[in-house]
Amino acid sequence: MDSSAQSFANIVIFHPAAIGDAVLATPVAATLRLNYPGAKITYWSHASLRPLLLGLCPSIDEFIDFHKELGFFELRKQLLAIQPDLFIDLSNSFRGEFLTSFTKIKALHYDKSDSNTPSQQHAVGNFMETIREISPETPPRLFPTLYPDAIAEKLVPQLVAAHNLPYGPLIGLVPGVGHLRPHRGWIFDGWVYLARYILDEYKHIPVLIGGPEDFELAQRINMEAGSRCINLCGQLQLDETAAILKCCDVVISGDTGPAHIAVAVGTPVIGLYGPTYPARSGPYGNFDQILDQNQACQCIGAKFCQLTGPGQPGECMGKIVLPEVLAKVRQAIAAESPSASRHDLSDSPPGVLFEPEVMRAMEEFEFMRSQRPTEVDEA
Repeated sequence: MDSSAQSFANIVIFHPAAIGDAVLATPVAATLRLNYPGAKITYWSHASLRPLLLGLCPSIDEFIDFHKELGFFELRKQLLAIQPDLFIDLSNSFRGEFLTSFTKIKALHYDKSDSNTPSQQHAVGNFMETIREISPETPPRLFPTLYPDAIAEKLVPQLVAAHNLPYGPLIGLVPGVGHLRPHRGWIFDGWVYLARYILDEYKHIPVLIGGPEDFELAQRINMEAGSRCINLCGQLQLDETAAILKCCDVVISGDTGPAHIAVAVGTPVIGLYGPTYPARSGPYGNFDQILDQNQACQCIGAKFCQLTGPGQPGECMGKIVLPEVLAKVRQAIAAESPSASRHDLSDSPPGVLFEPEVMRAMEEFEFMRSQRPTEVDEA
């Protein structure tokens, strides 16, 4: 059917997903709004995503809480009561595939790309393909899609005052990656020295962002940095997290939900990647700001690193070294001038400022890495 001849008044997007995937799919709602400005767009997903999607995405009109404990027929009854004329299934599930069976509802189903290669299609483009046949127009920019400005105006001054810190520009640090995929995280010492560098060389305040399971890790980082950061892990609702990320000049993160929220609010992201492919799940539109070690990863697709063991950052993530992260930070906030350094610059690489003990540690690390065999013996 010619897409120009179609008209939809009541659209349902079915997408019970994790935070990252839900945010990566928000351009679908924005594109549908562009092509069908008079339609009502309802999002059907986990209740936890309601403040983020309904509250901050102007393309979404209504939200239905998804209850996974309901059976197929109960969900189907719920869908038919809405009486949509277009059903967009982004769930990649049998449940979503069959909800509209034997109805007159037009349904489009997401077909997840399964190409596990560095050149595979990005998730955003993959989601957008679902509606390509009915969307002759595409927004000139796919992001931002979330607008937490009103929340940010109230929240940030309150948080800075509550932590008894001077008001200043913010840099977001996302050290945790949740408990399910810990091998996606960067090494602890890396976060500590990064936070110290920001505090010593810039006027920015590092804000540690993540879920409740990341609080302890963030607290340890903050203590090592002299308790001069703001630890908000587990302290915010999702819409508040979006507001804080909106206020950051840049966000440094592994492959996890807050990185994609930052993209959705328009904040630059420095992505730290190893066990996953940035081509698929990197911070969209920030590909030149990604530090990628997936070519060195021997555990692509595994649930934990087979070299460092469960609960630990991946061995490949340890190959992302501090100087290259700092170079990306300086590039991202080039308009900001660092304060006069208190460190001796004679032993520092050009443009990089380090404490002497950090320089020695890095030299030892580089020497040890140079002594590694080029091939790994099979166990």
